[in-house]
This record gives sequence, C-alpha cells and structure tokens, in this order.
Amino acid sequence: MYRRDLRDTSRDGLLADMATADLAVQAAPSPDDDRIAYARTREDQTDLWLHEDGADARLTSEGVTAMRRGRGDTQWLAWGPDGDRIAFVDAAGTLSTVDADTGEVETLTHHDDPDLGLAWGAPGIAAVTNAVSRAALVLVDPDTGSQRVLADDDYLYNDPRWGDDALYAIRAPHRSLFDFESELVRFPIEDGTVAADPELVVAEDAVRVQTPRPHPDGDGVAFVHDANGFDEIHYADGEAVAAAEDGSVETTTVHAAAETEVGAPAWHPAGDRLAFTATAEGRSHVGVTALDSDADLLSEDDAFHTGPVWLDGDVYTVRGDPMTPPQVWNASAGEPAIETGSVGFHERLARPTEFTFRSGGREIHTIVYPPVGGFPEEPDSVPVLVHPHGGPTAFDDFGWDYRSQYFAALGYAVAMPNYRGSDGYGRAHRMANDGDWGGGDLDDVIDAAEATADAFAAVDGDRAGIFGGSGGGLMTVNALGNTDAYDAGAAFYGVYDYETFVDDTDDVGWQLMKRELGDLATDLANYREASPIRDVPDIQDPVLVLHGEEDTRVPLSQSEQLCEELEKHGKRHELQSYAEEPHGFSQRENVVDAYTRVADLFAKYLRLDPDDGSSRPHRPDEA
Repeated sequence: MYRRDLRDTSRDGLLADMATADLAVQAAPSPDDDRIAYARTREDQTDLWLHEDGADARLTSEGVTAMRRGRGDTQWLAWGPDGDRIAFVDAAGTLSTVDADTGEVETLTHHDDPDLGLAWGAPGIAAVTNAVSRAALVLVDPDTGSQRVLADDDYLYNDPRWGDDALYAIRAPHRSLFDFESELVRFPIEDGTVAADPELVVAEDAVRVQTPRPHPDGDGVAFVHDANGFDEIHYADGEAVAAAEDGSVETTTVHAAAETEVGAPAWHPAGDRLAFTATAEGRSHVGVTALDSDADLLSEDDAFHTGPVWLDGDVYTVRGDPMTPPQVWNASAGEPAIETGSVGFHERLARPTEFTFRSGGREIHTIVYPPVGGFPEEPDSVPVLVHPHGGPTAFDDFGWDYRSQYFAALGYAVAMPNYRGSDGYGRAHRMANDGDWGGGDLDDVIDAAEATADAFAAVDGDRAGIFGGSGGGLMTVNALGNTDAYDAGAAFYGVYDYETFVDDTDDVGWQLMKRELGDLATDLANYREASPIRDVPDIQDPVLVLHGEEDTRVPLSQSEQLCEELEKHGKRHELQSYAEEPHGFSQRENVVDAYTRVADLFAKYLRLDPDDGSSRPHRPDEA
C-alpha cells in the first residue's frame, strides 16, 4: 500500500516538529500574587509549570492530566486558598498537590479509577471521580487525603466550583452525557460543613446547563444554558438562588449573541463583570461584559480561545491559531503572556479559509486548508482530503491542527466539514444526528468533497481521499461503503461494529450507544443496521486502518473485526497498531509513522507526484 517515491518526504520533519510542539493546556492565576500555574505539554507529556517574575519552572515531572475541551472546560488544576499549593490530577488520574515553592508532590487519593476534575475551596478539594461510581462527587481533605462522598447517585457530576455559601456543580442523567440535558445544583455550606443533599437551582427538560461560576462575594451564581437554542450566560443573584424551587430560578441574561455559543464565564474579582468566550463558525473570541451593559470583544482574529481568567485586571486565556500552538495569552493586551517556545511555523504552514454548502436542507460550515502558499490558478490541480472530526459532538475550528497542516504542506486541500451532530453551531445542529447516525451526518461528509471542488476551482473532486479518528474513523469507513466519491481512506481507532463495541468499551461509550441506539435486548436491529462494518461488501477502495493497543474507549478489537471482514470480502486493506497508545496518538514516533503511512496511501491513489527527486522509494520500517 506504500510508495514513498510518490511524495515529498522532506515534509516528514515538519510533521515531527508540529507533533512535538509545546502546547499550553490550562492556566490558573495565584489567588494572592502574579504567579500563573499552567499545564504544558512537551514531548508527549503534560506537566505543571509555574510562571513567576517572567521566568518559568516545571513543578512536576511525572505527568499530569489536563485536556482542552472549549467553553465548558473541566478544571484540572487549582490553587489552594492560601496560594502555597496547587491541586492537580496526575497522569494516572490520582488527585495530588504540589508545593509552589519547593515542588514537593503529595498524593492524596489512591483510586484504581481516575479522578476527573477538581475545585479547591476553604472546606477542601471537591473532586469528580470514577472511584466511587461513574462521575461521583467527593470532598477530599487536602492535608490528610481523607474523603467524604457528597454525591453517588443516578447522575453524572461535573465542574464543581466553590461559592461562599455553597459548592455548585453540574449534573446530568447518565444517558445525557452533558451534551443533551444537564442541571445546576448546589450543596449548601452550613457551619463550615458541606451538606450532602444537593438543592436544584436550574433544571429544565432538554436544556443543557454548563459552567457554574459563583459570584466572588457570594451573591448568587453565573452559568450557561442553551434553552434558546444557543449557549447564553445567565445570572441568578443570591436572593433568587435562595428562593429557587425544584430547579426554577429567576435569572438575568448577561450576554447572548445571535448564532453564537457564549460560554466559559469568569468573574472579575470585583464581581461587577465577566469575561467569556464567544464561539461561532469555528472561531472562539474572548470578551468582557458587565452585568448591566453591552459586551466588548477583545479578539477578532482567526483563532481559538479557551478558559478565560483574570489577573491584575487583564483577561488571560489559552489561545491557539492555525499557525501557532496553544499558549497562555494576555487577551487584554493582545499578546502572549508566556512564550512556550514553539516558533518558526508561520512560514511553513497554510492559512485556512472557509465556505458553507447545503446538505439535506442544512448549511454545513467547512474549514479548508489550501496547499501551503495558497490555491494555484490551474483548475483541477489539487487533490482533496476530507477530514471528518471525531465525537461526534465536537467540531473543527481555527485553532492548531498539525494533521491538516501536514497534508496541506504535501499539496492537498484538506476540507473539515462540521457535519450534523457537531457542537458550536447551536443546539438544533448538535442534536441533528440523534437517532440518525449514518444518515444525514454521513450525507454531509459524502457531499463535502464535491462541495469543496465546487467552491474552489483548483480542487479536483475526482481525486478525493478521506481520513479521520474515533467518530471520524467510523465516518470514513461509512463513507467508503456508501459512495464512490473517495478513492482511498484511512480510519483511526473508530467504532465499526456497535453490537460488539458495547461489550468492550468504557461507560461513556456504552451510555452513548444506549442513548442513540436503544437497549440491546429490544433494539438489536438498530445496532446492526447502523454499524459501518455492514457496508464492507460495498467498499471498492483501499482502506488503511490504524489503532492504539491501549485504547479503552474504542478497543483494538474493533479494527481487528473490520479487517477480518475486509479480508473476508477480498478488499484492499492494511491494519497497523501501536503499542502503548490510548484513544488518540501522541508519541512522536507513532504520530510520524502513522501519518506518513497515510500520506503514502493518498500519494499512491490520488496520483500526487512531487517529481522533484526528493522522495525515497522504500517501505516504512515494519519492525
């Protein structure tokens, strides 16, 4: 399946550089001075760093857990009230603290199942954990590690935050998984003790509530919900919260914007204004709004901001753009706050553009990376790769995407459609594929190659490939089995047989299957009919299948089953697995190996010949 004489292998160095670029993940300012703790990924390991007096020091060396999800980010690191220690979740999912002065790490919990987020207040560290049951809420003593269960019930808990008079959190029924319906609850603090019986603050059928942010002076809580179709910031003052009954509370709309997901509110210490993010058409800007006046945006560029926080009157975020890996950013000043050392990419990378196309009566916003240097004038001169995102409740944006940049550097146009089911475009679009997996969403992906060719004269829609991971992997196989629009595909760690998947996946995967496809006992036909593996007999083009051997979300057995079926029907395919890789590839050697194999596949079947003598005709090392 490989012919490395058909592509420019000099771009492999660019891929390696991008795959190991330093990335900032989440930042937290100290409560009593100008220090900033932040999570930073370097060489496939995320650690905790401290920025102080213009210098940076690494506080941990064994790895921490931190992930960027956007406007509803879980808090993975938090300062103690005294500003001397920082709580974090280590790489194994264990709650720990580190001394900001000495770097001494103390492990607080010893769970077999991971902790999933935290908040540190005067009563202790509130943590979401799987050790009690799926996404239960516990209170951990930061000095002794002893813990008390606050909530272990029929709900999943998320994003705990401390107020003066209560601990606030989000909870959702297990099948909702926070993307369909969730509630805001509070655990009152009485005489210094946190009550174990939560009170409902906001609960409404088919409404998603997110990101509770208690007022710094104890006067109620700000939060986000999507009752009007897009996320908006609302505020309930102390009197309204006290009068709330059965999830019905009187609120004020602080900020909403047409066709925009407004989220991630962060109170100024004075309590008179909030920072926020505003996400629309793949861009996430940052802004500030007072409770009684209009909002001001602090950014307008093609970029993606997450996790706003306040420090000395300025708003800080984590910001990435198509040519710059995420870094801690002073949004008020419009400049980096912490240089993470990933430089020199701008002149080697492509600047993406966008277009929309209609599919099934819907507008599908699509981000497109042209070849580096822009589209040539010659018509039909550029092959196209369609790259459906995973999730499916995720979306592609104008942030850092080294995979698309690599293929743009090789001369492809890379189209990333935010198909039905994508987040970031309102509730109706996010839920548009519920009960219709492999229906309208698949149509959007199938149509994307031709639509890109129609939008850009240089793109040749007759030379099209498709690749994606997780939900994008299953979409890749689904597309190859349901259309002749693509000439080759690469599927990373996807779900291909839903019936067997439910036996081997984790709780999140199982709950998602039950919500979308029903119960196996009564709805088995749904599982079989929706599975991409059913269309293997109709696949006519080569398929490269890639998977990590330590994947617990989507086990390797899914790719093995797919390849057994491809072999049974005599289809051209190959399976490549990677030891020690979980759900998603991160180790440099594995990323380079995987994506250069994909590049070889597309170079061979989409006939992209560099013809400059720079390539080498050999197979990759199979050892």
